[in-house]
Amino acid sequence: MTSEKIKFYVSGDGKPFLLIHPLGLDHHIWDFCLEDFARNRSVFTYDLPGHGSTPVPNERYEISDLSDELYDSLQAQGIDKIDCLGLSIGGMILQDLASKHSELIDKLILVDTTYKYSTDWQKNWAMRANIARTEGLAGMLEQFLGAFFTADYLANENETTQYCRDSLLNINTEGYAKACEALSACNLEEQVHLIHAETLILCGDQDNPLFIDAAKWLYANISESNLEWLQGAQHLAPLEKKETFIRNVLDFLNS
Repeated sequence: MTSEKIKFYVSGDGKPFLLIHPLGLDHHIWDFCLEDFARNRSVFTYDLPGHGSTPVPNERYEISDLSDELYDSLQAQGIDKIDCLGLSIGGMILQDLASKHSELIDKLILVDTTYKYSTDWQKNWAMRANIARTEGLAGMLEQFLGAFFTADYLANENETTQYCRDSLLNINTEGYAKACEALSACNLEEQVHLIHAETLILCGDQDNPLFIDAAKWLYANISESNLEWLQGAQHLAPLEKKETFIRNVLDFLNS
């Protein structure tokens, strides 16, 4: 991984609150909630490698590399205590960070994420990486959107679904492929018990069974955790249930 520090986008003023986007999108996924969160917080967002404005690393990397890069970048900002939220791959990065630096994270929010992928999913990630490199993502676009959102939500095309389409079609395909390989290799099963931050686990109740089972497992294995279901939503539950998501997050942060 590059030794350069992460470029953060910061809104608001107050205690730092970091949000990490999922695979294939960028920091703009959080535009819908920035105003609400930035009323009394300094909200930090950024683009993962190969996403948005962040270049693709030359070498392969692991989730732990992204976690270490994030830790170094927060230290460079002089941040010694922060609340964090990660969606999907973002949640895996934060599990690694919280398990290694318990002194850093005050409150942790894990959204539609997992601690590891099954063998079948690992094969799926390898296939996606290969297709991205050889054919691009256009042929997989509808499959992705069908996993992101419920059919009812997709039936009513809106700014949110269009943002996802545009992001996936414009992403650097090598950047996407490298992220797929990092996801496939990640296994945090032996680290999760080291997370001591007060943790909120959020998951769409219509998400893929892997993520539903992972949410239950994380709840059972993180000592100070609570689990809430976002009703009627799939993998990008924060986008499909925006008001409920914002309310859950603010209630947790302010408790």
